[in-house]
Amino acid sequence: MLKERITEKMRLPHSIFYGWWIAIISAGADSLKHGTFNKGFTSYIIPLRGELGISLAAVSFAEMLGRMEGGVQGPIMGWATDRWGPRVILAFGGLTSGFGFILLSFTQNYLYFVCIFVGLLSLGFRAGYNNATMPAINQWFRRHRGLAMGIAGMGTAIGGTLIAPLMGFLVLSAGWRPAAFISGVIILAVVIPLSFLIRRDPESMGLRADGDPIPEDEINISDLVSGNTSNDDRHGAAILHAGEPDFMANEAMRTPTFWMLVLAVGFRNTVHSGTTFLMVPLSVWFLMGSGRTEDDAQPIAVAFVGVMSFSLLIMTPIVGWLGDRWSKKKLSSACMVGGALSLLMLLDDTGNILQLVAFVVLLAFSETANPLAWAIMGDYFGRRSYATLRGWQHLPDQFMSMSTPVWMGIIFDHTNSFFWALIPLVIIYCLAAIFYWIIPNPKTPARVRAYQQQGLDI
Repeated sequence: MLKERITEKMRLPHSIFYGWWIAIISAGADSLKHGTFNKGFTSYIIPLRGELGISLAAVSFAEMLGRMEGGVQGPIMGWATDRWGPRVILAFGGLTSGFGFILLSFTQNYLYFVCIFVGLLSLGFRAGYNNATMPAINQWFRRHRGLAMGIAGMGTAIGGTLIAPLMGFLVLSAGWRPAAFISGVIILAVVIPLSFLIRRDPESMGLRADGDPIPEDEINISDLVSGNTSNDDRHGAAILHAGEPDFMANEAMRTPTFWMLVLAVGFRNTVHSGTTFLMVPLSVWFLMGSGRTEDDAQPIAVAFVGVMSFSLLIMTPIVGWLGDRWSKKKLSSACMVGGALSLLMLLDDTGNILQLVAFVVLLAFSETANPLAWAIMGDYFGRRSYATLRGWQHLPDQFMSMSTPVWMGIIFDHTNSFFWALIPLVIIYCLAAIFYWIIPNPKTPARVRAYQQQGLDI
């Protein structure tokens, strides 16, 4: 009954297209993910290191294992999202990560920490959240895909702007254990209910991508395969829209386009994994260059996590909107150049606040390439196997990026400086810029060309 009421409401002339609600829901769930984990967990590192008596590299080792796990599970969870829909996967991610934070608060030794971090936190956050919602958004949008994914990507910024600093100051004031417990309770209370509002695709609600009406003579790919030309089955990506790409996963993975995109995103995430996980220690090191103590520098560093995320909040929808009008791959390349410039700001470790501002603003600009990458994948390969392709993309991506926090931590533990960690990261950002720029357009599969011709003949 509730589903019927929602569907009827979406058919009203002046109602908001339900796809925009999907983007908003995605932003809400992702704000908790990034606020508590991706950008929030960096505040736990220094107190964890002190309480457990371990090195920065040891803490980072857990992140490396988590990324390795994320890579291995990527193809499985991508297939599961295409098979069972994003609602189930988002609920799984919320349940697992929520209980993970609650159990993390009872950590007494390093082995327990690694088991909870990898077995629950990393599993939940890397299986659900935007890995569930981005495929849904890709189903709901075509012309406005960049803007919709940009709105969803604002969850990263909202989480970093509001939630991560709050959790960071909670860690500093009340301790990391209460902060972890509270994070877990909030995730369970918010993400699970949000998952029930996700709809797999617009066709399931009698709509079409971007809110367009479904023409009576639309070509249904699955019907063409079987010779049935009726339009009774209008489910999701089975429908071939005029001019829309339609790749099966194996077809997309045989194109140079897919692997060039994988490399570009992988290089970006190689830098992202280190700078995000070690954001507070990195900023503390830079601030201590002016003579500040670690205790004095840490609250400033936590605050600048919020500054970076606020910058991301402003820029993400703008870049997404621009991506619908300009070349997404060239815009992404420009973002990578901004990322390289951001790291150059820290090399002299003077502790100058203006340099730190430049660092976080330029780094935020580089982060806006993330939703653009998922829009590029949808633009090139369509809706049929999007989640599966994202899952296979995660496998090499996570293996490329998983070691960055560890080797950055090792360099810092041995030199008490991040200088020699920043140099290779600048080079990697430049490589990402090159690969984004030269991504070729994929060739339409012969299967689709045949279907298109058959559709014209029917």
